Amino acid sequence: MLDGLPIRWLESYGWLVLSGSADPHSEIRALALSRCNASGAVAYISLADDYGDALMDDLAELGAPSGYLVDLEDRDNNEIHERLSGAGMIVIEAGDDIHRLRRLMTQTVLHAMKEALQDGALVLFEGLAATLAGSYYLDPSGEVARALKFVEDVYVAVDVNSFLATETAQLVFQKRPDAVGVAIDKCSALVLGPDGHIETWGDKQITFSLGDPSRQADI
Repeated sequence: MLDGLPIRWLESYGWLVLSGSADPHSEIRALALSRCNASGAVAYISLADDYGDALMDDLAELGAPSGYLVDLEDRDNNEIHERLSGAGMIVIEAGDDIHRLRRLMTQTVLHAMKEALQDGALVLFEGLAATLAGSYYLDPSGEVARALKFVEDVYVAVDVNSFLATETAQLVFQKRPDAVGVAIDKCSALVLGPDGHIETWGDKQITFSLGDPSRQADI
């Protein structure tokens, strides 16, 4: 557990896992499975080119319980809500299109995910999806826009070993100087749980930048 970090996240009985892009040699998915609510199925949200086939195959090989792909473009909001809110684990991969994923994350989807978290589910945000778990991202016009705010006042940069390594992160700091920057490298994950519990998984290459971008903290 890591104390004293200036970040806040959605209060629930569940777990938020913010991970760099998937890697076949990483232990993060296996660790997520060991922590998830085994009484529920695994719900997959994928905008990858293969519609989540590789993701679901890998989780199945790791011993995941039964699962299903949730189509966020389904017109039946009740179906989407039921399939997400009842899941013991939700895995989200954005592919290369963070903007499309943000558009599809409607209030119905967010409400269902929060219900699942309140029931003790684990939500794994992989790659660019982890950026959306924070408070800010850059919209298609290059403006700082509101993300999903599962983690408050935070901008999450993925697959980099320093928050300052990306122009996007620097733009966010210019517009939101009070934001906390979190850089999560590949094969690393930041894990946020009940009662303020914080862990790091995998290679643990995670860097925090606090307000002034010249100040950094590796954990």
